Amino acid sequence: MRVCLINPPRIQPKSWGEPNVFQPVELAYVAAVLERQHKVCIIDAPTEGRRNLELIDGTKYRVGLKSEEIADRIRRWSPDVVGITIPYSGWSKPAFEVASTVKSVDKDIIIVLDGQHPSARPVDCLSHPNVDFVVRGEREHTMFELVAALEQGITGDLEKIRGIAFIKNRKKVITAPRPVIQDLDSLPFPARHLLPMDTYFAAVKEEPLRGVIRKPWAAMITSRGCPYTCVFCSVHTVMGRQWRGRSPKNVVDEIEKLVNTYHIKQIDFNDNNMSLDKKRMETICDLIVERGLDIEWYTPDGLRADTLDENLLTKMRASGCKKIRIAPESGVQRVVDRIIKKNQDLKEVEKAVILSKKLGIKVGCFFVIGLIGETKEDIKETIKYAYKLRKLGADIFHFSIATPIYGTELYEQAKRGGFLREGFSDEALAAAEPLIETEEFTADDLRELCLQANLVNQTITRDKLVRAIRDPKKAIKALLRKMS
Repeated sequence: MRVCLINPPRIQPKSWGEPNVFQPVELAYVAAVLERQHKVCIIDAPTEGRRNLELIDGTKYRVGLKSEEIADRIRRWSPDVVGITIPYSGWSKPAFEVASTVKSVDKDIIIVLDGQHPSARPVDCLSHPNVDFVVRGEREHTMFELVAALEQGITGDLEKIRGIAFIKNRKKVITAPRPVIQDLDSLPFPARHLLPMDTYFAAVKEEPLRGVIRKPWAAMITSRGCPYTCVFCSVHTVMGRQWRGRSPKNVVDEIEKLVNTYHIKQIDFNDNNMSLDKKRMETICDLIVERGLDIEWYTPDGLRADTLDENLLTKMRASGCKKIRIAPESGVQRVVDRIIKKNQDLKEVEKAVILSKKLGIKVGCFFVIGLIGETKEDIKETIKYAYKLRKLGADIFHFSIATPIYGTELYEQAKRGGFLREGFSDEALAAAEPLIETEEFTADDLRELCLQANLVNQTITRDKLVRAIRDPKKAIKALLRKMS
């Protein structure tokens, strides 16, 4: 069959400024598996249409290819099946619009949704008239089995396919969950030849990703799943709670292929728990060095601080690690333990920051404010803690307002306790606005506290002041870029 996989346009707050591009590696994994039996193409709408910014209600942008451009691609490629991924519930509206666009071209094209939102809300997704199937959880084997059944015309036994949802005799059917993939080495490398790699490279030259990715780059995933139970995290809805890691050889083989094929110089490891198996992580670093792979690498989604020690960080630095992110989440141990349920000692965070600075690895820190059970005083203590980490060596801080994403414990807490703000919806999730209010704080309180928190990034250090005096034009340009 002919299968077109679409990363749909996304919605982002206007306040975020110019959109960055991201490589949909998860979609490329599905494509690589499907290519074993089928013809496959990928449309990365946010990247290919990154210059199309459509202002929505004065506060948000729709970023990506226009509907007529997507329709034209569908007409020319003429797929039998279109898979649309929704990695975040706040981006569901443009995904449903894409489904409508595809059906307007040919109503017989089969539409399949996958990703975080469909996995958490399969019944809701099936309520949309243009959706035929939903894939829940990990996608690769489920999509392959579903497309094979559709090709063979086996519709009577669809209930036997684990991990899908569909409508039969006007009733919504949700099949048994599919077990997670245990042997990640059994998956082929992502089908990057179907992605607009040159566009990713060109985009970061114009607007460096996070200010550090500016050379030919690639995103990689070396492990899946998270055994922890942070209340705001939705990773488990797709990847499950069992952590599984690819073998070091398999990981470094992919790096070597990226270097040889695309001349990659920088890599983002988009794992949620890359260093959970410390020995595995050390071996990956050793192999990068042994093979003489000249790369810089980063962990933008974060590492657990309590998995890091001086030996591992030394190997990471030697193998090209330039910057890591870690996630204290709060500066109050009680909030970390009882409210977030992260099971992390903040002293380990401090140790990781100190060691990283000593070894020349930059550190960014994630924080979340506005959790149910948290007080304004807790949030103020968290802001103080960020200043403490800055003194210890961390260089940038990301404060987010807690978002009750479907499929998370936080969403269930907010719904059960009546803490969801009026007007909560899929579209509201795209606005980066406070969606929870409790007796401890209002939405306005959280906005003000978040502004206060982000001031920790704006203090001018002596080194920055010296650089600004030496090159004032460059300093002003950098400031304007931050303000835009």
